Amino acid sequence: YAPASGQISGILKQMLDTMEKDLAEMTATEDAAIKDFEGLSAAKTKEIEADGAAIESKTERLGKTGLEIVALKEDIDDTSKAMADDKQFLADLDKNCATKKQEWEERSSTRADELVA
Repeated sequence: YAPASGQISGILKQMLDTMEKDLAEMTATEDAAIKDFEGLSAAKTKEIEADGAAIESKTERLGKTGLEIVALKEDIDDTSKAMADDKQFLADLDKNCATKKQEWEERSSTRADELVA
């Protein structure tokens, strides 16, 4: 009788070598994928932080711009009211000047009459 266990041991050893080689390749592939994922994750985290900072900056700028718009609208309103008051003052001034001019002419005429007399 010749034992055949040597042939079986050889097949098992060959299967073990093949499986260890496959495991090493898969482990290396998985390690590379993990490294790529960590790099991508870090890049995306930095991008999210930068976008968050940009959002905060733009929100702050939006708030300031809103306040400036309100202030400018109030300035326009105040300026419009002041312009209306100034126009009224000008109209009153023209009227008062015309009245004073007429009074002066009457006074001058009366004085001239008194001097002639």
